[in-house]
Amino acid sequence: MVKLALSLVALAMTGSVAAAPAPGGATPAVSGTTFSFEAWVEDIIAHPDTALTVDEALAAAEAADAVGSAGGLVKRATCGPSRWTRANGRDATACVDDLARKGNNGVMCTIPKNKLEIQMCQIRNAEVVGIKHGLAHKQGANCNAIARTVGRVFDRCWRADDTVSGSAYCVTNNNINVAIKGA
Repeated sequence: MVKLALSLVALAMTGSVAAAPAPGGATPAVSGTTFSFEAWVEDIIAHPDTALTVDEALAAAEAADAVGSAGGLVKRATCGPSRWTRANGRDATACVDDLARKGNNGVMCTIPKNKLEIQMCQIRNAEVVGIKHGLAHKQGANCNAIARTVGRVFDRCWRADDTVSGSAYCVTNNNINVAIKGA
């Protein structure tokens, strides 16, 4: 029991070190040998002109010893399900970049009241879909929040074969489940 508690404390400290701000207030997407797609999205939002490109982000993730959440132990994403086709990592990363940049321009990702789901981005093999429960109300969030959520899914579900699929509830609207999968 003591070993488990010490391991959890050490792991929590590792996550907080990886998410520590860099000088000047910017949060780096790469810290030591850990890369976080979620932190990369935050960098796109805060510093769109200097953030890593899609290719640079994938190269950093591939070179890192670990890919993990910028939020430490908080991993609310679910990988799969197995019936979904997995999205190509490069295409999915391009969707994340596209959504974050749309959000910077104030674009809302919205599911209308008469739909249960809507495609929020598709680039080649990758598709980001927003899913809500019930037809009665529309649901929406700034596309930055959708990008942040996909970043969280990436941190949990990206595989060494450069594919990803999974879902998580939107970081700002728990009525939207955001899924990344193959198109």
